Amino acid sequence: LRSSFLESLLQPESLRLDWLLLAVSLDAPPSTSTMDDEGYPRPHSHLLSWGYSQLILHLIKLPADFITKEKMTDICRSCGFWPGYLTLCLELERRREAFTNIVYLNDMSLMEGDNGWIPETVEEWKLLLHLIQNKSTRPAPQESLNGSLSDGPSPINVENVALLLAKAMGPDRAWSLLQECGLALELSEKFTRTCDVLRIAEKRQRHLNCFRFLGIVNNTTMNMSIQICLPDTTFSSCGYTPESGILESYDNSIFNVLRNHHTVL
Repeated sequence: LRSSFLESLLQPESLRLDWLLLAVSLDAPPSTSTMDDEGYPRPHSHLLSWGYSQLILHLIKLPADFITKEKMTDICRSCGFWPGYLTLCLELERRREAFTNIVYLNDMSLMEGDNGWIPETVEEWKLLLHLIQNKSTRPAPQESLNGSLSDGPSPINVENVALLLAKAMGPDRAWSLLQECGLALELSEKFTRTCDVLRIAEKRQRHLNCFRFLGIVNNTTMNMSIQICLPDTTFSSCGYTPESGILESYDNSIFNVLRNHHTVL
C-alpha cells in the first residue's frame, strides 16, 4: 500500500529522477569519500551512511521503464551511492560493470550469502580474476573508512576469490582455471588445505549417493524376487490368473531403476 501510494505521487516518471537527485544530494557523504580521482569507488565506501538511503533504495525499486532505470543508475554512479548502483546493475544485467566496481569496493561480503554477486559462468570468473590482477598493479589505499585496512571487511584478493571459486566450482576445476589465468603460484597453503577438505567432502558425498542407490536397487530386487517366486497356483487360488507379460514386467523394473539413477555413479 505504501509503495503504491508513493508510486502514485511520483508521476510522471521524470519526477522520480528529480526526487532521486534531491535524495542523493541531501545529507550525503562528500564525493571524495565515495570516489577516487578516476571516478572508481573507494574501498568500503558502500558502507558509508546516507541520510536518505532508505528513500533512495525505495525510489530505485519502483517500477519504471528501461531508460528511467538507466538514468537512475547513472545518478547513483555519479554520486557514489554504491548500494543503489549495484542493485540497478543487477536489474539491468550490467554484470561486467558491477563486478568492476565490486573489486574496487574491496569487500568479500558483497560476493557471499544469498544476495551476493557470484559469477555465473566461467567467463565471469575469468573476468573477476582479471580485474583483481589489474587492481593489484594499482597503488594500494593506505587507510579504509574505519581506519586500518585490517579492521575492515575481508578484502577481495586472489586468495579469497580462489577459495570462493573452489567452493562454487570444485577444487579441481578451480585449480585448472587459476592455472589458465596464471594465478596458481599466488595461492597460499590455506588454499591447498581447503581444496583437500573439499575433495574429501565430495568423495564422501559420492559414497553416500552410492549407498542410497544400492539401497534402492536392493529393495527393488527383493520385491521383484518375491513376486517372481510366487507360483501360478498362488494367483489361481485367489481366482486370478496373471496375464502374459505381467511377471516379465518385474524383470524390467531393475533396469528402470538403473536408468533413473545412473547419474549417481
